[in-house]
Amino acid sequence: MPKYRLLACFAHPDDEAFPVGGALAAHARRGVDVRLLTATLGEEGEIRQEGSATRQTLGRIRQVELSCAVQALGLSSNDVWAYRDSGMAGWESNRHPQAFINANAAEVVERLVLEIRRFRPQVTLTFGPDGLYGHPDHIAISQHATEAFHLAADPAAFPHQLTGGLEPYQPQRLFYSVRPRGFRREWAVTLRGQGIDWPLPTPEQERQGVPEDDIHLELDISGDGVMETKMACILCHRTQVAPDWPYHRVPREATARILGREFYVRAHPPLPPGQQASGDFFEGID
Repeated sequence: MPKYRLLACFAHPDDEAFPVGGALAAHARRGVDVRLLTATLGEEGEIRQEGSATRQTLGRIRQVELSCAVQALGLSSNDVWAYRDSGMAGWESNRHPQAFINANAAEVVERLVLEIRRFRPQVTLTFGPDGLYGHPDHIAISQHATEAFHLAADPAAFPHQLTGGLEPYQPQRLFYSVRPRGFRREWAVTLRGQGIDWPLPTPEQERQGVPEDDIHLELDISGDGVMETKMACILCHRTQVAPDWPYHRVPREATARILGREFYVRAHPPLPPGQQASGDFFEGID
């Protein structure tokens, strides 16, 4: 289905891996043209593999890791914008003048609108408004991508872009990547049940996520090798994966319980209460 195009907008290298890697890989396998935008280099991430990077080189290393992940997932194209990773809420890095959360919002939205008008995706994918777990950069990319989704069809929005045949364009669907409230506990309990020393969530982490009734799609990506593709993508992010990564040490069904499920909200067009979305993001799109 080469006529179908999906634009994925995320904040850091590895955002395309853990929460949405299965959906991206599954759609790419079906011939969807999947383009990934990554807003930052992830300079504030951890360095979980000793010797894999330094604080000075981490951003450059993570960009290389992202290229590996894009290839593993079979995506058509990607771009890294190189705003600076803002870090978690309350970190000193929040104040950095180049931090993504300090970027001029109109500038970011304009860049996203231009991407939408050029790429012309039927489906756009980003984080939900809660940023999955409250990360400031996740929240920012959600806000900017959502605004761009709605502005791209407006000829009065950034009219200077409309030259050389470029036209206003409206994607048909907007999906959010989310997690159900309680997923952190289920994650920990599943691994602890397999003998893995995994920390239970903090009270703050217990509150993270969205109510299950608000989720339109629980996507099972455990079949047809898609979960294994997602795992290969995750392992590309070597700096972010601990040496004792547990998912090769537990039964496949335990891994599938954690990595083999992804959760989505269809933000636009809204669904009637109780209606579920299809695992094919393009179902019904002509």
